[in-house]
Amino acid sequence: MKNFNIWLYAAAALLLIFLTSSKQPAPSAPAVKITKPIEPKQPAIFAGRTDKAPKNSRLNCGLPVGRNWLTRNEWKGKSLNKTEKACFKKWKQNYIKQFIKHFGAEVQKEVQQPKFSSIPASLVIAQAIIESQFNTSKLSKTANNIFGHKYRKPKKGKKLFIGIDEKEPFVIASDDSPKDKFRNYKNQWFCIRAHSYILLRYAKRIKGRPNLQKFLIALCGADNTKDSKKYVSEGGTVYATSCLKGKCYSQKLKEIIDFYNLEKFDK
Repeated sequence: MKNFNIWLYAAAALLLIFLTSSKQPAPSAPAVKITKPIEPKQPAIFAGRTDKAPKNSRLNCGLPVGRNWLTRNEWKGKSLNKTEKACFKKWKQNYIKQFIKHFGAEVQKEVQQPKFSSIPASLVIAQAIIESQFNTSKLSKTANNIFGHKYRKPKKGKKLFIGIDEKEPFVIASDDSPKDKFRNYKNQWFCIRAHSYILLRYAKRIKGRPNLQKFLIALCGADNTKDSKKYVSEGGTVYATSCLKGKCYSQKLKEIIDFYNLEKFDK
């Protein structure tokens, strides 16, 4: 019994120690700052930047009624209420996905032609995106001009490029100047074919086997604005004036290619 009492006292003492220690506050976990996930910023699209919607235009789900092209602000979903924005966002996400899928397939067919096999499909798709706002700009819809091809009167003895409308070979739109002339194609297939021939001219600048990076440099003479300006000062020519100001045109194209994973069309 004596031994039992000693054991009981010992057990009681241990229980007291446990209960006392259990009242001590547990060490606090380090503070964790919770931040809202940041959606990747979409690359800039500059087609349709000067287009204006006709007066009294009506929108349904953010889309113009009775018109198949969108201004830059309409494409961005500006001036829409909460319900319209949700509807437009859903449409836009699906439209972009479908455009890349179907236009990408058409471009792949084009570059599978032996004559154009050196051209990266990803480059062509990215140029269509940036120049035509995913084929929703006024120029792409009214003149079938997806790539913003400027019109120049053929030299004496030369004919118009096949596919350009003979009766109305150009349309007027504001770009580098308020009254720039752009090619008016019979359909968009002719525009894609014309663009392939244009890119072949730039391919002549490439040394060795052509690839996407070499094509991007060939368009602007470099892959950044500073070196593109130097290239022009030494007598070179560039694909677009945007090679020479702000973020270089070739950089914008690369951002679009990466953002939408367009290099998968090069395989």
